[in-house]
Amino acid sequence: MFGSGFEDIGFILFLAFLIFGPQKLPEIARVLGKGMAELRRARDEMRFSLEEELRNLELDQRHLTEDFTNALDVGRYDAIDVEAEAESSPAYGHDSPEPAHDQS
Repeated sequence: MFGSGFEDIGFILFLAFLIFGPQKLPEIARVLGKGMAELRRARDEMRFSLEEELRNLELDQRHLTEDFTNALDVGRYDAIDVEAEAESSPAYGHDSPEPAHDQS
């Protein structure tokens, strides 16, 4: 309905002056100012708490990603070690790749 132009603000102040009178206007302005300050304070507090929660979630996500990456790296190195051991050790017995003959 109203924009934020000077004429609109002046019109609203003129109506308030007619309705409440010159004695009540400073008191009403003071109450409105305190209310606006409380709203700003609550908004800033809400914004701060939301930003803090987002930072905590990002840190948790980063830690989980690092833990998962480390677990994958450990699993990959274990698999490489097992494959290397399998290739380096003989398939049958200690000295020979052929199966040992049963002694009767």
